[in-house]
Amino acid sequence: MRFGRALAVVALLGATLVVSAHGAPCTTADVTWIWKGALTSHSLTFKFGLKAGHTCKAGNFVLNAHPVLRAQEKPHSALVLCRDVPGIDTVKSCELADLPHADRQYRYELLLLSHTEGKPNQVAKSGTFRTPPVEGSQFDFRFAFSSCADEASDATVFQRIAADDPLFFLHMGDLHYANLEVNDPTLFRGAFESMFASTPGQAMLAMDLPFAYMWDDHDYGPDNSDKTAPGRNASVQVYREYVPHYPMPGNTESTPYGAIYQAFTVGRVRFILTDLRSERTPNLAPDVPSKTVLGAKQKKWFKEELVRATNDPSIGLIIWCSTMPWIDDQRKWGYFTHEQRDLIHYMQGHALNKWKPIVIISGDAHMLAVDDGSNSPGNLTTFHAAALGKPGSIKGGPYSHGLNAGSGQYGLLDVKDDGKRVCLHYQGINIKEGVLIEYDTCHPERTPPKNPYIPPPKIVRSLQRAWKKASRHFWYAIPTLVLLLVLLISYLKSLQKHAHSKKQR
Repeated sequence: MRFGRALAVVALLGATLVVSAHGAPCTTADVTWIWKGALTSHSLTFKFGLKAGHTCKAGNFVLNAHPVLRAQEKPHSALVLCRDVPGIDTVKSCELADLPHADRQYRYELLLLSHTEGKPNQVAKSGTFRTPPVEGSQFDFRFAFSSCADEASDATVFQRIAADDPLFFLHMGDLHYANLEVNDPTLFRGAFESMFASTPGQAMLAMDLPFAYMWDDHDYGPDNSDKTAPGRNASVQVYREYVPHYPMPGNTESTPYGAIYQAFTVGRVRFILTDLRSERTPNLAPDVPSKTVLGAKQKKWFKEELVRATNDPSIGLIIWCSTMPWIDDQRKWGYFTHEQRDLIHYMQGHALNKWKPIVIISGDAHMLAVDDGSNSPGNLTTFHAAALGKPGSIKGGPYSHGLNAGSGQYGLLDVKDDGKRVCLHYQGINIKEGVLIEYDTCHPERTPPKNPYIPPPKIVRSLQRAWKKASRHFWYAIPTLVLLLVLLISYLKSLQKHAHSKKQR
């Protein structure tokens, strides 16, 4: 929108400010948070929150984006009237859908329109963002990714991420740890509000980065949750209300409780974010061909996305956000061996990952880890990055380039595109120890393995998890320890017996 016309619209709208019956006007203090995401070359979505009991209307606010001017350019801006979010009074949405420039730095202002003649509009929130070039263009960029933080996390990790100056932040789930088990939208809204009001939540939003965000179990429902989670529909509803998301093909006005999978393109990289919770069969159900993480509709879409991106000459590389570990023979994808094999066979049958690389990024496990594809089902390169603020944990493996379990961790991916191929350089970072793991997809010789990780046998891992759970409760710890020792002795004896019989042969 032209600058002069924008001012006219603001002036017109300013006269329509609504006040309460008690005469209390809407003020900038009513705005409690702002969150932006769904970045493209010409668009960006903002959501912002208002205090309970506010007197504001969506029409009280406009969002103005001013591009950094280049030589000979006259001042101009993009302005959009913010709107209500269906179903909730305390969240509003401002969608910049027609920004004038790709590949440009912008300064934005969320403006509260003045109701007093001669009094200027007030700035409620302000910041900056950068649009990438038109999708399909050769473009070097950096993005950060990680998962798993709660209200007690160290906020420093978000300050460090912002200091690394990524184009955007890809959050791979467990944005909060409410673990809700009731179908009540109010409680799911409260989980977001509580996180945003906390010190780490404020630091997360203060990064002022566009987000792409896919949930995992703790922010979707309870631990290890699936499609049977009692709060499934409420969780889906509140995601739509609060999150500045990309278009969701499975979740539309006609299917408001569908899965929240989505995809987008930056430069010549296609990003695919799959929802591994809301259509998921329970983990402990029999592992039969019909058992699914994705659900039939999402799996069809995912396969078609892979083929479309591979056949698209403007795409050079595919990044799949699988929020749980892909390399796991026991849990996570290990619970869904039939579906994992089906995806691998589909990729191989369509020559996917042959002409254009498919790279997986994951969270869930509270660790940094890299596998160059040598241990990965389907030979897919895999990058892990977590935990933002939770204690370290190890899941899956082997990992060719090792791992580091810990808190205060995130990943950086530098995307380098020479026009012929798209390369990724991964850095796994701990805020106290610096860069711990590196890998370059085009020049692996520059980042050779240092400490490959080989997981212990399944029974040992099972014993370790059982002890970890039992040790939280003193009265269960002693009998559990005895049982674990018995099982371990039995396992060692079976190994000894096997070795003896092998020797006799």
